[in-house]
Amino acid sequence: EVAAFECLKMSREAMRNFHKKGGIKNIIQKVNGHSFYYLSRRDLKVTGFQHREWRQLVVWKKEGEDKLIVCYNDTDALEETHPRDPNVVVASARTTWEYERLPEVDGIPQTRVKLVARVDVAGSVPTFIMNRLIRSVGKSLINMRKKFDKSLEIDAGRRAAIMQLIELKEES
Repeated sequence: EVAAFECLKMSREAMRNFHKKGGIKNIIQKVNGHSFYYLSRRDLKVTGFQHREWRQLVVWKKEGEDKLIVCYNDTDALEETHPRDPNVVVASARTTWEYERLPEVDGIPQTRVKLVARVDVAGSVPTFIMNRLIRSVGKSLINMRKKFDKSLEIDAGRRAAIMQLIELKEES
């Protein structure tokens, strides 16, 4: 469920959020059952900065029963179908997401998510602007956690178990 959230770039919710976060152009072209090309143009919302564009090949692979790896790598494969706009700066990134299924807690599925990213927005970018831009990566992880947070369900199960223990002790 969590891994699908990252891979579903064309859902209505993903498209709505893409445009809210400065997204201008979003193209997905399926390659096969385990990969697609992803072209993403964004307005960094910094006065004087041109739009940035990432052109990536996204590949995912299962490792065993409990692990899924999703990698985003730069590609030039979209040149013919989507030529570069000379007014847009091409940025670079390599991102790897690792999703690992953990043992269930009180019947509720758990997933560990790891993210490793290297992003170059290209051009001379002052540190204070990069610090502002990097927050969006952290926000995406926070939003993922909020969307899939099962803490209340886990706590409810644990509270019910404690209540049963208390009732058993009161009866004896």
